[in-house]
Amino acid sequence: MLIRIKFAKMGTMKFIGHLDLIRNFQRVFKKAQFPIAFSEGFNPHQIMSIGAPLSVGVTSDAEYIDVKVTEDIDFNKYIEILNNNTPQGIKILDMTKLPEKAKSAMALIDAAKYEITFSNVNITDEMINKLMSMDSIIILKKNKKNVTKEVDIKPGIFNIALTGDNTLKLLIATGSRMNVKPEVVLESLCKENNISYNKFDYKIHREEIYYKKDSTFVPLDQEL
Repeated sequence: MLIRIKFAKMGTMKFIGHLDLIRNFQRVFKKAQFPIAFSEGFNPHQIMSIGAPLSVGVTSDAEYIDVKVTEDIDFNKYIEILNNNTPQGIKILDMTKLPEKAKSAMALIDAAKYEITFSNVNITDEMINKLMSMDSIIILKKNKKNVTKEVDIKPGIFNIALTGDNTLKLLIATGSRMNVKPEVVLESLCKENNISYNKFDYKIHREEIYYKKDSTFVPLDQEL
């Protein structure tokens, strides 16, 4: 059976990178005697994958890990068991059964929504309008072959708006088709408005991850 686990990543766990997070879950599943399936071969490993890894330093209420289990399980029971074995800062929120031929979270994801709070800098509607009125927003990005190329991230910024004092909401492309990091959007916003960018002025929190169905963004835990 395939299941999708939704979890939060908070506190000091925001400093844990993607590979360390996977190792953490491997230990949690083993300690909790979770009936996760293993691959075959000389070096069997737990069958799981995490969609859209977070940047180090970013917290989240909506991370997803797909796993294959060897038996039907009581979701409420194992949510409690897993939470009793996770380190502080990781909380299992929900579990959803997936169809056998469901796409992995990593393959499905199209967008993510962030809440960004900031200090020591003044972001205004005029600054946002200036950025989004540009024909293109070009950044330099290295590909897997370590070759630097120009990339236009504007098509991947679906919405950016001030929603209160020192708070931004950001909906951007995320996933294998196009991936725009919130830090890059913030850096571009500062650059185009001639203000210095300091990553420590911003706290970035991921609120949800989506896939696109027709013209609507749907939360990943609603995929069936």
